[in-house]
Amino acid sequence: MGTDSWKGHVNGILYGVQFDRTLDDSVVTRVADGVAAGLYPGDRAETRDALEQALLYSGPLNDQAETPHSEDDIRAFFRRLTAALAAPSAQS
Repeated sequence: MGTDSWKGHVNGILYGVQFDRTLDDSVVTRVADGVAAGLYPGDRAETRDALEQALLYSGPLNDQAETPHSEDDIRAFFRRLTAALAAPSAQS
């Protein structure tokens, strides 16, 4: 997955959490459920792949979809979201 591809997924997720004060477990659950319900582009596997690519990227992740969250908070959120998307879905 090229930078342009995963960056679109990341920007969509960041746009969806921009007004959340903290990126806590309830936000992880809400976004993971949104991915499963088709509210974000791509399925669970594609989104997980995009997040994994983003976490390998050495540059800033919120340079296009600016949020009030720190880079460290965003990366920690993406790690937890990746784990949530890797878990078996209750909808399966």
